[in-house]
Amino acid sequence: MANNNLSAVNRALRKTRNTVEQGWKAQDLERQMSRRWKEGDVYAPHDLSPQEMQKWKRKSRPTQDAFDALAINPLDEYKNFSILSEYMTDMGRIKHSSETGLRPVNQRRIAKAIRRAIGMGIMPSVHKHPELLQLEANVKSSRGQILG
Repeated sequence: MANNNLSAVNRALRKTRNTVEQGWKAQDLERQMSRRWKEGDVYAPHDLSPQEMQKWKRKSRPTQDAFDALAINPLDEYKNFSILSEYMTDMGRIKHSSETGLRPVNQRRIAKAIRRAIGMGIMPSVHKHPELLQLEANVKSSRGQILG
């Protein structure tokens, strides 16, 4: 009698474990799918390829303002090129607040700090820092020597 109860419990445990593992597998597959398919959506096999899935990945913006989290005033960081460059595009434009995730007050402050640094000549208004451009030129020339 005790043996039957024990085997029934073991069967129930195995069944529960299998159900949980299948749920995990389904969640893993769901995480890999970047597009949310709805009932009735029509798709071609190409739509399931990694290249197409890459197009649907969302770029999430930061959820918390970095300057508030670190208790830093962005205006005081006008001399810090590495911080300012995080909030500029490759072409030298100030990123929109939807990309930076900053509060409106801190977005205005970082924009003012960037304009101040450019005005003082600390930060270039070109798309990349001259030292980075020089470094890239050196890497390209060394590749040319290896390939040529």
